[in-house]
Amino acid sequence: MKIRHLYIHFPFCSSRCGYCDFFSQAGRLELAPAYAEAVRAEMESACPREAGAGMEPGAHGGALDTVYLGGGTPSLLGADLLAPVLSSALDRCAVGAEVTVEANPSTVTAELAAGLAEAGVNRVSLGAQSFDSVLRRNLGRAGAAEAIATAVGNLRRAGIGNIGLDLMFSIPGQTAADLERDLDLALALEPEHLSCYELTVKKGSDFQRRWRKELKRAAGKGRDFYELTVDRLQGAGYRWYETSNFALPGKECRHNLAYWGGADHVGLGAGAWSTVGELRWRNIESLESYVEAGAGDWQAIRETEHLDPLQKVAERLLLGLRRDRGVDRGAVEAVLDKRQEKGLLRNGFLVNEGGRICLTRQGRFVANEVCARLLRD
Repeated sequence: MKIRHLYIHFPFCSSRCGYCDFFSQAGRLELAPAYAEAVRAEMESACPREAGAGMEPGAHGGALDTVYLGGGTPSLLGADLLAPVLSSALDRCAVGAEVTVEANPSTVTAELAAGLAEAGVNRVSLGAQSFDSVLRRNLGRAGAAEAIATAVGNLRRAGIGNIGLDLMFSIPGQTAADLERDLDLALALEPEHLSCYELTVKKGSDFQRRWRKELKRAAGKGRDFYELTVDRLQGAGYRWYETSNFALPGKECRHNLAYWGGADHVGLGAGAWSTVGELRWRNIESLESYVEAGAGDWQAIRETEHLDPLQKVAERLLLGLRRDRGVDRGAVEAVLDKRQEKGLLRNGFLVNEGGRICLTRQGRFVANEVCARLLRD
């Protein structure tokens, strides 16, 4: 089986956001060149180009359908440092592959945008979070709000025609009017894709202790904010194709759709996850150890687990129901609680359409609870 989806993690940030639960470190850019070379070495090991070893040789003659550079802030490294990594990935790509890079808007200069386009990037996901300077400060986001529009303009002029914006709601201090303004400003930039997440904070974190009262108040508004977001974006012509994601028709993120569909994927970089068949592994979260492993001892930095068949079916159910098209019931029947399923169908949280079970509108607003009930103990 050919691997068609590749994720590359760049855990470098200018500063750490207190709410972020992804592996990243502030600064440490002195390690970035060695880290990029280690990523290329791991790519040769995990995604060889030799025919018969999972990949076919030749630029744009390979098997990869999507490549996603996430973080952290990959754009912080600059196009010159990212270009060799992207070149190695493109050697493994099929024609028409989706190649995404995450970026902090404040890093997207005209030069960077042109460099990314030249390196083969055709999709950029901008971490906007909010256009309000006070709310951005509350989140600990670096860079001015004005940089968001500037970044979009730079990317458009560079020829990158698929741009996504990430927004958040239930931010400490946020009102419904603040959220409406964020949505208005985002839509004015005409992005192809919008990801809108309710702020979640790790229990016991410094961020939670600092904003305890405000987070409690924001949690009480979460459902209203979520519905406001859905109504506004659907009204503007965006498809609510996944729990937190909206896209113009045909502009859905193919890489994330592969995750939600349970497709095999390989992750490169410190802290990255891979799932291939019934094997899952994670690279440990250490920049130094990862760079040292660039000599070829990848097993020394990997934590591996074997997935039993029912575990994979349960994941297919949980991930599949995140999408508007739901999941093939026959493919997940082995883990369904039939009694709960009947109740959820009867009460309007779930529908069965042509053998696919999907969450209804009201079911999608309480998706986690519905999915938990559906899973058989």
